Amino acid sequence: MKKGLLALCICLCALGAHAYEKGDVTIGLAAVYSPLALGTDFGEMNVDDQALNVSHDAKLGKPGLGGEVQAFYFVSPRVGVGVSFTDQYFARDLSSGWRLDTRTRMRNYMAVGHVFLTPQHAYKLYIPLGLGMAQTDFSVDFSPKEHFKYNGFAYYVGLGVEKEINTHFSWGLEARYNGNRFHDSATRANGDHVVVYPRANFLSVLARVIYRM
Repeated sequence: MKKGLLALCICLCALGAHAYEKGDVTIGLAAVYSPLALGTDFGEMNVDDQALNVSHDAKLGKPGLGGEVQAFYFVSPRVGVGVSFTDQYFARDLSSGWRLDTRTRMRNYMAVGHVFLTPQHAYKLYIPLGLGMAQTDFSVDFSPKEHFKYNGFAYYVGLGVEKEINTHFSWGLEARYNGNRFHDSATRANGDHVVVYPRANFLSVLARVIYRM
């Protein structure tokens, strides 16, 4: 009886445990949520008024919400390479240092890779990697509002898991650290020169649906 139950458990755990094969192509759609925390490495940047010699940090806005689309080609059961596009919006919030409203729109265009640690398992653990460009539009409401825009280097690294639903569909969860360079300046209506720098980094969590062609 015990041996029979053990065999049944092994069979159930193996369901949906097909490894990717060389030449497989997948398309993934994900919902993205990015919480923010204090510190320039977790959703803030520096805002300097050079005329007043005043420097504060400022949040990107409220926690980010957005979506992502990815396409992968598998060069082996362990490694997939591809491209992705992510679009996130950080809604208006009161800046932590300036006490002014800020908001951000960010689009990322990346070359990406997944390195699978457990390619044969029902729950496939992997390391997600991305390298490319972030297109960032950060605004501060100095009355009038000033926009700071920058197209710069971006990357991410994290940890994810996938589970097959059937031969074509899987679901996945992913956590990542996003690095985004950022630097811009503007002259306010009162004549003060304001500089924004050096990065807009944050954490993200994603819930994804994957289709294997």
